[in-house]
Parts: sequence; structure tokens; C-alpha cells
Amino acid sequence: YSIALILNSDGSGEFDGESIRFKDQGATLSIVVNGVSTDYSYTLYDNSLTLFGGDLDGHVKFSRYMTADNDHGPKKILPAFSGTSDALIGLWSGGGEMINFRADGTCVYLGNTFPYQISQGHVVISTNQGNNVFEYLIRGGQLTLTANGQRAVYNRPAGASTSTQNPKRPVAGGQIPIELVGKWCYLNMSTNSQSSRCIALNADGTYVYSSESSGNVDTNESHAEPSSQHTDHGTWYMEEDRLYYHSQKDGDGYYRLEKRNHPKNVNDPLIVLDGEPFVTTTRRAPWR
Repeated sequence: YSIALILNSDGSGEFDGESIRFKDQGATLSIVVNGVSTDYSYTLYDNSLTLFGGDLDGHVKFSRYMTADNDHGPKKILPAFSGTSDALIGLWSGGGEMINFRADGTCVYLGNTFPYQISQGHVVISTNQGNNVFEYLIRGGQLTLTANGQRAVYNRPAGASTSTQNPKRPVAGGQIPIELVGKWCYLNMSTNSQSSRCIALNADGTYVYSSESSGNVDTNESHAEPSSQHTDHGTWYMEEDRLYYHSQKDGDGYYRLEKRNHPKNVNDPLIVLDGEPFVTTTRRAPWR
């Protein structure tokens, strides 16, 4: 079902087959049909007009149909967007998710990279479905994004870099240090059971996680519990001393990462994630 909207320069037009009169009142479009006026909220960017509110159940997006009469270009309600903002650049976390605005004009959200532009308190994030326009406010180390009356609040994670701290411009939102690429495993053994957890960090910014535990044996009752397995995958990157990840199952999070050598065999380098040691499964030089 498609809806046609025609807006003429003299205030006349057509909306879904009905003749209308309309008036632009800033962010509100008042449309009069048969003497009845309805106010719609709208956003306009380039050749995309979105109406919502009024008698609409949701958001209706219109694309400009260019003709010889209007090929002079779109009307600009919002200011021209260009460049980036030093205050915005960096990693932000909130609501169980992270968003990273990079100095090269791209941002990373839920493991996906999108171009963005900002100007005069607005940020436009371009996706395959169109442009998303947000008002943004940074105050007290907190970022607030607002669109269509909905707000999302983010804070800077402890240790995350900002533009004043020489931000990096790596793949997938942070750095992918080549020395961390490979498979690392944690092994826990006891008298009656053992478990292992392994993570393979790939150079393309993806990872694969797997864990396995053997059945516990109750020697008094000769009862064995079955073994269990768990797998997951997603994307990862480094910021400062933290390994950030986006899990397909668990969402976003991070670990504090330390580099150590094995206390008994110094030829085996370890990565320690929040205090748990994962030893390399491939031959590599110890940390220096």
C-alpha cells in the first residue's frame, strides 16, 4: 500500500488522493482535508520526509519524486551536516550496548559500521534503510541521543579513549592487535570433573568461543552427570587494556586483559581476562 503526498509552493497539495491545504510550522506539518486540520510531526533530510503522529499509527517515510519542477534540490529543514565532533568521538556504553564514534566519520554499533555526520547538535547515521537523525547532548561525561521523543543515554566506559587521548582508528571500532590473534584456552581440573573454555580471536575482528565440561562423578552413589557444551561467536576489538566484544547470544561486554607468561613455563604466553588465565594453543614467543 503506497501513499502519495504532493506539496505545492502555494500551500495546496494532495494526500492519499485527497485535496489538501497545508502549513509548515517548524517540525510540524498541519494538513487540512475537507476543513479538518491534522498536525503531523516530521523529519526531513535530503530527499526523505518522515511523518508521524496525528492520525498515523506509526512512521510513514516518503521519498521525493524528482521532476522538472522541483529538480532544484530538496528543501533543507536541518542544517547541512559535515565533519565530526571531538567531544563525540570515542566509545560510549549504556543499556547493555556500546556505540563507538570514530574520527574517520564512521561509527560502530552492535558490530556493524555506519558512516555518520554531525552539525549544530545533530548527528546523522546512514544505514541501508536510510538516514537516522538524532539530537545529541554531551554533559558531565554522558551522551544523550534523542529521536522522535525517545532518548538513549550512554556513558564512557572506564578506560575508554576519547579524542583528547589520541583516539585510534582501527578496524571494527578499536584495535585488532595481531599479537592477540589465535586460540587461547582455560583449563580447570578437579578430582571428579574438568572443564575447558577456549576463545579463538581472528584477525578480521570476529571470534569463536567454546566451552566443555565433563560429568561430575559421585563416588558414593556412582552417579555420573552428563557433559555439557557451549558455543558462541561475535566480534571483538581492543581499547586501552580492555577487550570489548559483541556476542550473538549475550550482547555487548568487555574484559580487562593482561599479558603474562606462564609462571612455570615462561615460554607459554597467557592472556588474563578478568583474572582468568587463557594459555596459547599455538607456538608463539613469550611476552616481553
